[in-house]
Amino acid sequence: MADVATGRAERTAEKRSRSFHILDILRGLAAISVITLHYPQAFAPFVASGAYLAVDLFFVMSGFVLARAYDVRLQDGMGGGAFITVRLIRLYPFYLLALALGIVELAYYYRNDHLAAEIMLSGMFNVAMLPSPPVGIPYQPLFPANFVAWTLSFELLANAVYGFCFRFLTVKRLRMITSISGLVLLALVLIRGNLNGGAYWPDAHLAAIRVTFSFSVGVLIHRAREAGRLAALTSVKLPQVIIIVITIGALGAPIPPALRGLFDAACVLFLFPLIVAASVGRNPVPSRGISAFLGEISYPIYVLQIPVFTIGVMGLPKLLPGLPQLPAPWSGFVLLSAFCIASWFMAARIDIPARRRMSAVVRRHLQPG
Repeated sequence: MADVATGRAERTAEKRSRSFHILDILRGLAAISVITLHYPQAFAPFVASGAYLAVDLFFVMSGFVLARAYDVRLQDGMGGGAFITVRLIRLYPFYLLALALGIVELAYYYRNDHLAAEIMLSGMFNVAMLPSPPVGIPYQPLFPANFVAWTLSFELLANAVYGFCFRFLTVKRLRMITSISGLVLLALVLIRGNLNGGAYWPDAHLAAIRVTFSFSVGVLIHRAREAGRLAALTSVKLPQVIIIVITIGALGAPIPPALRGLFDAACVLFLFPLIVAASVGRNPVPSRGISAFLGEISYPIYVLQIPVFTIGVMGLPKLLPGLPQLPAPWSGFVLLSAFCIASWFMAARIDIPARRRMSAVVRRHLQPG
């Protein structure tokens, strides 16, 4: 636990993930694509219709990056509790900020519907990053105040399984897990017609299957790379622009509804694992400034998008009716630009200091009395 207290484990993970600059670029672009999907009225016609698949790409990248940063550490004796503490410290500052803003907005939105008790109860569960019970809020969201947080909750669950069951999760067993979850995922997408689901209780099972398959694949990609089984792929110097264009096409291409399910399955089961595997090869190093910026803002703009864009797109016109309004997509671009700059500032001035203070609290708690 000493590594957790000093923050060395977290810094090691971030340093090793930053060695693959293309992953930072993809992470940032994927987060932006999700915003265009959730607020099409601000970005039309530039809306990534398949941006919900960014979640699966996030899960694959997370599995790879965490396995690369922590496989050796867990093998050398780092406990599951220490690992999950590092993950909580990484996620919580921006998560709590987004949750607080979301609860205020939720309370205002349902101010005439007598749902104060339900909002308070859901907030109690959500502050622990646990899904809210279906207590009466319309549509039964897992995270009513910030519905995108379901991805963080299920990813954290996958992290816990990885950390506490590390010695059980051999390559052979991970292959079995990915095979079974992949078949279930394929069956679900053929039945549903797409993979756009996981934020609400009626389709929470889809969230579990998506994170199980993609996170496990990410771990397998790292272990295959370490074993030299990806040499033929990772030795190819693939231009970064090709990887970026393919990723943008997968998230934004307008696919006919009749083909949507097959396209989603192909992306999640094959394309995204190949993208991540190709991205960790010997690719030309992109602009470190761009990759660092996109990588740093990817998490805050993803977790804060709902409260921030709800205020910017829907709240301000009602609160300030005389305020001049830009038409789409310029209104979306201006708000997104300001949001990205603010996120970069908050990451440096709020998030990192907050994580350091949280690590210090853990250190004091662990010191013998």
